[in-house]
Amino acid sequence: MAAIRDLHKSSSRRRMDSYHGDNMELRGSVAILLSSSSRVKTPPPRCDSTLAFSSDASSSSSEGNRNIHLRSLSPWSWRSSTVANRIPSTLWEADCSSNFCSSPNEEQMDGHDLNSLPIYQNVLVLNRKDHGRCYVASYQSVAVGCTCVWAKKTQN
Repeated sequence: MAAIRDLHKSSSRRRMDSYHGDNMELRGSVAILLSSSSRVKTPPPRCDSTLAFSSDASSSSSEGNRNIHLRSLSPWSWRSSTVANRIPSTLWEADCSSNFCSSPNEEQMDGHDLNSLPIYQNVLVLNRKDHGRCYVASYQSVAVGCTCVWAKKTQN
């Protein structure tokens, strides 16, 4: 009985070894197939993709900043820049109201020792290529606000 059990175990082990061997050969074939297919050059992608934009704009994060452009010591106004072949087509930019900053103390006159300068941020935009369906991504520098900085002193 023990001899039959040992024979059965040895036969099962050979079948498992054979199975793993076949499996290894299969994996080798797949690896060769994958490595040879990666050398095939694919044509460049066509511009037939659809862009989807969410119109869900949350204003809850900016509610605390209402009219910050008017309350700032370096106030600014907003001006729009619209380009039809760009996404987003309209960008809003800050335009500093003055070259100088307002004083935080009412009894002091406006200080000419502080200058009002724009703060810039790079914004990702998509520009339509040749009025077609293709877009080129690029960054555009946009003034997003104004801040007070010490005026540069001229050295004698």
